[in-house]
Amino acid sequence: MVGGYGGLTKALEGKFKGLGAHFVADWQTSVSIATFDHEHHLQELLAKHTPDLVILTLGANDVFVPFPSALASNVQSIARKMSAGGRECFWMAPPVWKKDTGIVAVIKKNASPCKVFDATYMRIARAGDGIHPTDHGGADWAEAFFAFYRGTGPGTPNEPHVAGQGMATE
Repeated sequence: MVGGYGGLTKALEGKFKGLGAHFVADWQTSVSIATFDHEHHLQELLAKHTPDLVILTLGANDVFVPFPSALASNVQSIARKMSAGGRECFWMAPPVWKKDTGIVAVIKKNASPCKVFDATYMRIARAGDGIHPTDHGGADWAEAFFAFYRGTGPGTPNEPHVAGQGMATE
C-alpha cells in the first residue's frame, strides 16, 4: 500500500523529523498479516534500530479475505512484538477503496496495546489501479494519521466535529 518512499512515508518522515525524531522507514511488497507475523523481518528491524515508537501499515492485502477473524491471533502476535518492552506502537489500518470483509474491525479489536488509526473514513487520491495512494493521497493519509498521533484527529478523544468535513488536515 505504501510502495516505498512515496507520499505517506515521505510526509511522515517530515512530520517526525520536525519533532526532532530519528525516522527509519522500511517496507515490503504484497505482504499479508499472516505472512508478516510468521517471518522475522519485524524482529530484525526492532533489534537493529531499537525504536521508542513503531508505526505499522498492514492489512491492505487482507481487505477481502473471506474469514478475517482467522487473522486475529496474527494481529495480536504482531502487536505484542511491536509493543515489547513497553514500546509505543500504532497500527495504521488501510484506507480501504471498497468495503472490506472485516479486517479493519479485526485489527481494531486485536491490536492492543497498540493504538489503531482507522483510515476507512478517508477518501484519498489513488493511482490508476484505484487501490494504491498517489503521493498526494499518501500525504493526506499521513496528515490524518499525524493529527491522530497528536490527539487531535478523527478517532481521538479530542476529535474535531466540523460539519461536512470528511478528513482532518492541517
